Amino acid sequence: MRAPIRAFRLCDAHAGCANDSSLPRILTLTDGGAMIIDAHVAVDMQRYPVERVMELLAAAKIDSAVIFADARARDIDRHNAYVLEAARLHGLYPFYYLGGNPFSDTRPDELLVPDNLADYAGIRWHRWVAEAIDREGRLDRDELEWGVSLMESAEFGALVSAAAVYNLPMIVEESLAITLEMVLRFPTLDFIVPHLGLQSGGQANVLQALWDQPSVYFDTSLAQLDEATLSRVGSDRILFGSGFPEGDPETEVNKIDSLPLSEDVKEGIYGDNLQSLLSDSAAA
Repeated sequence: MRAPIRAFRLCDAHAGCANDSSLPRILTLTDGGAMIIDAHVAVDMQRYPVERVMELLAAAKIDSAVIFADARARDIDRHNAYVLEAARLHGLYPFYYLGGNPFSDTRPDELLVPDNLADYAGIRWHRWVAEAIDREGRLDRDELEWGVSLMESAEFGALVSAAAVYNLPMIVEESLAITLEMVLRFPTLDFIVPHLGLQSGGQANVLQALWDQPSVYFDTSLAQLDEATLSRVGSDRILFGSGFPEGDPETEVNKIDSLPLSEDVKEGIYGDNLQSLLSDSAAA
């Protein structure tokens, strides 16, 4: 069962919040009206600051977003703290970034679970194992062997345990083989595969492998959602995402809006499904 969603009230950037000592405050989203929540937004203090993100979201009539550190960001620890504070100031959903920088082929020396992981709404796991984008699903046996060794380590076990205790979904972007291994090894965790699997083995390959896994969700960022995908996966596990900065929020919204779908289905994709994932139950 899932803990309450870690959504933060809006605060004035200068005056702060009333009773700041209570932060991070755990809130449940209101039931009134459909919300559009972007499930995939990367931020960077220098290149893609949250203020710019908020402008783009507002222009696209997007109400809120899941945010996490950009993979290229320097000093990921500092950016994870930035993400948490930005969520508090702007009413966003902070995900803790864990992974490598595939653009420089670097990653942390150790896999550590932060003391404040419970303050986040989820985990963004990005290519700790895979060195490059996987568009075809080709098996790299050495990479898989290393990935399995990592998943069997005490450090990874601590991360998985923490994710279970704090009810944190994981956005996982790895090669197809690593993604499958992770999903099958940890069936009690909720996973979000970004881009409908486009960069995790190819959309068709990923959907064929994971369409019937109830704990696996897919965000639409940078990909093309079609009726065949909806027919196979169903709409309840599809989450709208823009993939900013690679994707443009308004363009990605229009892609969903142009689909011949009922308003109920669109509302689910735009935000209701994500709300349900993050705030399924207050009981642990």
